[in-house]
Amino acid sequence: MSEHQAPPKTRRKRLLKWFYYLLVFFALVLFMDNVVMPLYTKHGKEYELPDITELPVQQAIDILKQNGFTPVVQDSVYDSDLPPGTVIRQNPLPFSTVKKGRRVYLVVSIGEKPVVMPNLVGLTPQDARFRLAEEALTLNRTFYDFSEFYPKGVVIAQSIAPGDTLYKGYKVDLTVSLGPPPEAQKVPSLRGKSLIAAQKALEVLGIPLGRIDYQYRPDLVPETVVAQSIPAGTPVAAADSMNLVVSTDRLPQDNP
Repeated sequence: MSEHQAPPKTRRKRLLKWFYYLLVFFALVLFMDNVVMPLYTKHGKEYELPDITELPVQQAIDILKQNGFTPVVQDSVYDSDLPPGTVIRQNPLPFSTVKKGRRVYLVVSIGEKPVVMPNLVGLTPQDARFRLAEEALTLNRTFYDFSEFYPKGVVIAQSIAPGDTLYKGYKVDLTVSLGPPPEAQKVPSLRGKSLIAAQKALEVLGIPLGRIDYQYRPDLVPETVVAQSIPAGTPVAAADSMNLVVSTDRLPQDNP
């Protein structure tokens, strides 16, 4: 036997030793793969994420924490359908399969987006109504009052100040001008106006029309006001009735 050749018994011991090492190695690999790593990665421990949309945010947070998840309020946005403080969306989506401890991002409603009240002063009631409709607001009541600064038929006041914020559908009251107050109104000059136009002007001012006299004036269109019994500039409050002289193209003997 060569002095460098190990006895058969010694070789068997070495083989058994290496076999033992291999066996321990594979056992360790299996242990790490099937026990340690699953515990570390929580492999196989996935859970269904609850649906917490349309719930109050604090209730949603409590539910997620009780189920082992980490809630994170990611954003707050306007929403006309859900009240303030309600969860609109969640990420991951409801019923997704996720691991415990997973962060769940929430988007929360801050309610309906307010609108800014427009300035309606100086507009006609019709234009003001259209302007309100553009902002999803509603015209409620219309009042009327005299104004020294605004002509008759335009908006002089509104119940909500321009620039204030309010919500869609809010009802707004308007006040429309009746023109200058009676004590500030003056009798206008009717000379040169047609009889029909003069009658309408007097009607608006509340001055009764008195007698109508005709004057032969072939140089004027028939029924043009030539003179008036109350001078222009007289306070309307002092005018009891107005007599007019109007033109005619008929000679005096032709008049009945």
